[in-house]
Amino acid sequence: MKFGIFDHLDRKDMPLAQFYEERLKFVAAADKLGITSYHCAEHHCAPAGMAPQPGVWLSAVAQRTKKIRFGPMAYGLTFHEPLILAEEICMLDHLSGGRLDLGVGRGVSPWEAMLFNIRAPESKYIFHEAMQVLLKCFTSDVLNHKGDRFKYYDVPMEMRPLQKPYPPLWYPTSHPGSREYAAKHGMHLVAGWAPNARVKQILDLYSEAWEKNKSAPLRLLKPAEEPYLGSVRQVVVGETDAEADRLAKFARDGWIHQLEHLPQTYGFTGVFVQPEYEDARKGGSIISGTPEKVRDQMERHIAESGVNYVLAQLAFGNITHEEEMRSLRLFAEEVMPHFIKPARKPVREKKRAPADRVPVAERPTVHAAPERR
Repeated sequence: MKFGIFDHLDRKDMPLAQFYEERLKFVAAADKLGITSYHCAEHHCAPAGMAPQPGVWLSAVAQRTKKIRFGPMAYGLTFHEPLILAEEICMLDHLSGGRLDLGVGRGVSPWEAMLFNIRAPESKYIFHEAMQVLLKCFTSDVLNHKGDRFKYYDVPMEMRPLQKPYPPLWYPTSHPGSREYAAKHGMHLVAGWAPNARVKQILDLYSEAWEKNKSAPLRLLKPAEEPYLGSVRQVVVGETDAEADRLAKFARDGWIHQLEHLPQTYGFTGVFVQPEYEDARKGGSIISGTPEKVRDQMERHIAESGVNYVLAQLAFGNITHEEEMRSLRLFAEEVMPHFIKPARKPVREKKRAPADRVPVAERPTVHAAPERR
């Protein structure tokens, strides 16, 4: 099992500069505590995400951390000019020493697409073409592309990623319909906050698509033995079950409010996750309690969903920096070790006596000479 962190960076009731500084301290602590990776969301003109330009935020993360991998989950390719984005990705990969994980998607919010004068149905085609351009940028000396939306002629590609031919690709989805596309590109998959049974359905279908497309050209370009099959789970760890449950409900209510803010601004209700706390808890998308209880719930989630990678959303809603730091520490020190097998020590071969030497057990007893008087 591997454990990472997912972060919406949903806004808190504090100055934005203070929010960023506290969250950077949170990621730095996760780095020191051995969390595998950190993934942040991209949202625009909405309090649900205060990293609308993930590259700016992640460049700061790169400077505050040493080992943890990181990346967007995901860049909304519908909203980006792909040539400029490719240059940004290359910079991030080099600035971090090759720690970038590249999550891509078309953007889940139709209201955000509307702000960019993009109709939701066409975002799929924009995403696919932008992805084509990105991969050409990473693998070509000169970029040429003539598509419906993007056109480039003889553009010299001065920048390439540090990781060859490009960083690992990730794809977040709660729907199995895009599994063929993701499998052909060799992407790791994250099934979001879906209930355990739904996560299992998505991941089982993706495993089949992964095997079916193992000889796809892009898979051969960047081979990967097995994909990460992940989920996002909101996690609050406390000293008592009652305290953790209270804090989890409070945090989730604030997070839901931020998610709903933009659609409600235009008179809509946008439900991206289970809105009721008890439904989410029963479905397994929120896990809270003492370390012992969280371990039990995490075991259930892993068994019922088949994930091999869990993204814990530990900082969300309007909870304090001290509370999220405590939850992070308890999760890393008292929950994670239960699921991570320690490395086996190599078996040392016994030294054999040289062939010309007689084993000690077979040597004649030598008595000391009597002491002279």
